[in-house]
Amino acid sequence: MNKYYASTKEEIINKSLNLLTRIHIKHLFTHQGEIQITDKSIILKDWKTIEWNDIKKVDMENDEIVSSKMFATQSRLFFMKSSKPIRLILNNNEVIYLYVNWNFATGLSDNKKIYERIKNN
Repeated sequence: MNKYYASTKEEIINKSLNLLTRIHIKHLFTHQGEIQITDKSIILKDWKTIEWNDIKKVDMENDEIVSSKMFATQSRLFFMKSSKPIRLILNNNEVIYLYVNWNFATGLSDNKKIYERIKNN
């Protein structure tokens, strides 16, 4: 099972940042569950399904909303690509931040592999 943590830009902006949101991403990201990537869509179980044609842009970089430097566990590895969030910008201008299989001990994730898969669809 591949586990995701995800939130919209608005959900993150409206969240109060505190010590807990710096320790574990589950306190910052509103949604979590199993992710499935199919020929037609990205399924974020218990939240939403995103069709491929609904994605305007995908990137994997730190920005002013979510940065790998935000999380205490990632402060030493923030420069590694897999520590950065995936950012999906949808056709309706909704922005979704995503981590897949994030590791609490290292702050790394499977984001690089997932990003390549999304980008190539």
